[in-house]
Amino acid sequence: MKLGAAAPFALLAILVAVALVEAVSLGGQIGFRMRGATADEIRWMEGLEPLRVWDPGRHARIDARYREWAESELRAGRIDQAVKAVRGARARARARGERPDEGLVEIGLTTYTRAADRMQRHGRLSLAADWNDTLFAFAVRDPDSRHRAAAAAAFVEGLGLRVKDGRPCDALSRVAWAKRGLGGDIPNFDPAVEQSLTARCDEQKRVSGDVR
Repeated sequence: MKLGAAAPFALLAILVAVALVEAVSLGGQIGFRMRGATADEIRWMEGLEPLRVWDPGRHARIDARYREWAESELRAGRIDQAVKAVRGARARARARGERPDEGLVEIGLTTYTRAADRMQRHGRLSLAADWNDTLFAFAVRDPDSRHRAAAAAAFVEGLGLRVKDGRPCDALSRVAWAKRGLGGDIPNFDPAVEQSLTARCDEQKRVSGDVR
């Protein structure tokens, strides 16, 4: 068969392959969605993502499903699953060298706040503070000043929770942790807070006899 005559058959084969992949992709998505298996649906979409190179919108659709998954889990009160969804979406953005989009940041702030609130309701104050620190790390470098302010506020709240939990030295160490991570000062952070934590930590060490 001559090269010119073979070209239409090659094109036809490509079109058939594309149609087959699209049918498989759509069929799987519909099946998982009918069962309410959003996590499985996303895994299915991600598995076919490298193959569907002809569709430039495939990345954004998967990102959107992650956000929808997180929102659904939040509405149902399943905080752990919402955290899983946010982390998955954040990992995708990182892999592409991108910042999380505004929608994901908003969902992340809500998710981590609710995770902290849940721990606080159960009296697990240091664990609540850990979630506040997660929120801080998630949004402190965000371009939106509102998100950065929310991150700083959550961080300061976490320090207070550690002090309330009888761990002022742990709180002080988190200040050092934040400064190391940022490579400098903490945004919207009053230096008097660190001074107060230092005094509380020193006093706790003095009372416990752990002064060196």
